[in-house]
Amino acid sequence: MLLVSPGNLSREDASRGGAGALESLPQRAREAFSAGAQGLLLREPQLEDGAFLALARELRGLMDREVPEGWLGLHDRAHLAAAAGADGLHLAGSSLGVAEARAVVGASLVIGVSTHDGDGPARWEGADYAMHAPVFPPNSKHGEAAPLGAQGLARFCGACSLPVWALGGITAERLPELSGSGAAGAAAIGAVWSGDLDPGDEGPGRLGPRVGALVEAAAAALGLPPGDPR
Repeated sequence: MLLVSPGNLSREDASRGGAGALESLPQRAREAFSAGAQGLLLREPQLEDGAFLALARELRGLMDREVPEGWLGLHDRAHLAAAAGADGLHLAGSSLGVAEARAVVGASLVIGVSTHDGDGPARWEGADYAMHAPVFPPNSKHGEAAPLGAQGLARFCGACSLPVWALGGITAERLPELSGSGAAGAAAIGAVWSGDLDPGDEGPGRLGPRVGALVEAAAAALGLPPGDPR
């Protein structure tokens, strides 16, 4: 079960404080790791490089202490991967190509790619895993692509030569629908952070049970222990 960071953090958010503030993410991540999470993909497009790198390094140190076998991925920022001590790099559709990213980060880092309905081998050639979306209607944002459903995910898994992580509308309640799909794992945003993103919300203490339910449901549905995209 791979957690993806909220995606809406900014320095302005940090100055306001509140449950979704930039400064609170490490504490939220600690709750998630205590509940069984072992993988986190840091995707924060509103943060400039300096703040992003500082956050990534703080999370790396936290994971080294709390979950030594944990996996930290960066979304898009190939030039920061080495400085952050990241384990992997995830490429969106508008990112560098896999070959270009590999030239930046080298052979040792895991590289993943976002994929959507209609994508073929040219999209994932040279990558280590694919993240396929949206499987269900997303919890965290509204997209233009129609949800694939469990059957659409299964078709893609059968056609893709890489391990596939399912994304989009992933919840503990819906994870059983992915049983038999061939997916190697699942990733979640909204099901993790929902309610913890609203300033003033009493979020601490509630994230752990949500993450624990996701981890348990993913392991049961996919027949795999909690893991990462390696």
